[in-house]
Amino acid sequence: MTLRQKLILLSTVSKGLMAAVLLLVLPWAVQTLVLRHTDATLRTELRQVQARIQEVGIEEFLPQGNRPRRTHYDLLQDEFIDLQAAATGARGRDTIGTFARPRQGGLVDFRVLRHHTQFRGRPYTVEIGKSIASIEEVYDLLRRLAAYALVFAVLTTLLFELGVISYLLRPFDYIVERLRAVQGPTLPELPPLHTSTSDFQYLDGSIQQMLAKLQSVFDHERQFIANTSHELLTPISILQSRFENMLRAETLPEDAELQLVTSQKTLQRMTATLRTLLLISRVENNQFARQERVLVREVLAEVAAELEDRIGEEELTVHWEMAGEPVLDPANRTLLFTLFFNLLSNAVKYNQPGGRIDLRGHGEPDGTYRLTIRNTGRPIPAEHLPQVFDRYSRFDEAAAEGYGLGLAVVRSVTQLHGIAIAVTSDAARGTEFVLRLPEPVSGAGRVGAAKAMG
Repeated sequence: MTLRQKLILLSTVSKGLMAAVLLLVLPWAVQTLVLRHTDATLRTELRQVQARIQEVGIEEFLPQGNRPRRTHYDLLQDEFIDLQAAATGARGRDTIGTFARPRQGGLVDFRVLRHHTQFRGRPYTVEIGKSIASIEEVYDLLRRLAAYALVFAVLTTLLFELGVISYLLRPFDYIVERLRAVQGPTLPELPPLHTSTSDFQYLDGSIQQMLAKLQSVFDHERQFIANTSHELLTPISILQSRFENMLRAETLPEDAELQLVTSQKTLQRMTATLRTLLLISRVENNQFARQERVLVREVLAEVAAELEDRIGEEELTVHWEMAGEPVLDPANRTLLFTLFFNLLSNAVKYNQPGGRIDLRGHGEPDGTYRLTIRNTGRPIPAEHLPQVFDRYSRFDEAAAEGYGLGLAVVRSVTQLHGIAIAVTSDAARGTEFVLRLPEPVSGAGRVGAAKAMG
């Protein structure tokens, strides 16, 4: 899980927990708020009633005759004002509570404010009530509004935090992209990172220093390999010439001749290895010019023709299915021949008798060309796939030929030409190398790629 995903998960979980807690507390909070508002409304109405009594007198509110109390209901009987004469000495603080009151032949719960007062020396009790049913309507409305507001607030803050996280992590994503662009010993030029976050500045500076050290190590390694290979070729050539002269001797014993032939083959393999190392070094040091426009299909056909005898010996079938005319421009035809020769040679070497080699390709919408080279041989073990392009890496120890440099050459040539390469292998499909050829620079190349997509 990436840092961005963890931060998003943390933000989402925290918002979810906050919403859950608020949803649990919300009914109680809204109910308390509604009751307090109702109580405040009842006190306000009490003050209005007291002011009216002082203005017109209490007789306006008392019933005619000898009845001791009078109750006034509104039209819907949701509110009432009750005024009654109280016993002498009845005094006390105002009380508010929920009581059942008769209404339309039944009992209905009301929120009631009870107040004791005196007028012209006589005690009275004033009750002002509001039905709980009408309060519940307000309660339900406020609860729905609060729930909607909560959902809106949670979603708004979540989206805002996601935007902030993306903005803050943008320099980190840029650093990761630049690190992914580092492939092999040839390190690209990385411009300085523009950010106001000191942590990212420190990280970028440390990575730049690390890459500079790696570049220095790679340069020294390439120089050492080039110098060593060049220096070793001279004595090997001298030994090769001496062995050839010794083999021309007529008095050479048969046992000695066999030993010389074996030694000569060993020197030839060493020469091939040193020349391969020199080739890799020259490719990585950009000592090959890329000024040609190369038709990939033609190069593949030349390689297949050169390997025709080996393909026939193994009774292999080569299946072509390439759309359009893939072009590499600019490119080096010699290096591309070496690239495809190594891939097809491996497809022959590690295939099974009577197997198959597939050459497929098609254009992509972004102008690149996807080329696939697949063989039906034994799969490469999954633990070896990450090291398949490393030098001296061999996944088939039973094969005596080669020293594991063929795919290292392939990687160096693909990097020089900007070709992305990947490998997959399993028992069902065999081994498959996928090359994504870059869009050619020339206009003709773009037309060819467009035809390939069509």
